Amino acid sequence: MSNDNYFGKENPEEMPRHFFSGTHNIDYSTAIKANVDLQNCSICPRFWYVDAYFKCKRCDLEYCFSAEEQKIWFEKLYFWIDAFPKHCQKCRKDLRELKVVRKKYDAMVSEVMSEKDFNAKAELTSIIDYLYELGGELPPRIHENRRILAQQLEKYNDALIIAPSDSCRN
Repeated sequence: MSNDNYFGKENPEEMPRHFFSGTHNIDYSTAIKANVDLQNCSICPRFWYVDAYFKCKRCDLEYCFSAEEQKIWFEKLYFWIDAFPKHCQKCRKDLRELKVVRKKYDAMVSEVMSEKDFNAKAELTSIIDYLYELGGELPPRIHENRRILAQQLEKYNDALIIAPSDSCRN
């Protein structure tokens, strides 16, 4: 390796392997020259961005961390240069949504569980159901709250059933 090609400066195939730890495949034909002045690094800049294929830690499917996406991550969003996503784009989106929905649940659970507003209880039930759909790890307390809400809503719905009046009978 010549002094001019340190860290793969002139050839993307000579970039340090730690940039692609855990990758299943690297497509060097997709190489895009990086602007190292815009990167967040201390010792080893990334001179190239190349499509790199990883396995999602959540869904276990292979995904591509594309050269274009890397350019955005490292030059616009200023992620640390050694960073790479652990999840595919769909799982990253779902995990962001899971955080938003979980914050909504956390903000309303105490009040809703202690009040008699059955519309709010139905809304909280829907939020919990959506948390289940998003597939996040939920603590036992959320499962218990869902069970309690189901019982309360069932009693409420049973109370709404109107019994036939005696005047309708012959």
